Amino acid sequence: MVSSISEGLPHDIELLVAKALNRGVLNRRDYLKLAEVILENTLTASDRHYINQVFDSIRTGRVQLAD
Repeated sequence: MVSSISEGLPHDIELLVAKALNRGVLNRRDYLKLAEVILENTLTASDRHYINQVFDSIRTGRVQLAD
């Protein structure tokens, strides 16, 4: 289940997360973009949690990485 979109994230990141969770696929370029945003360390806890849903879904197999 996708939580509500955070108001603090840039719109393109919100869309990227929502698309990955809904489709179950994330390309490697977008994966790196999400990793970069996480590593910038400028996120609120709720924004970080929202993005981490994608990484958790990759680890559990609900989202697949594509080239």
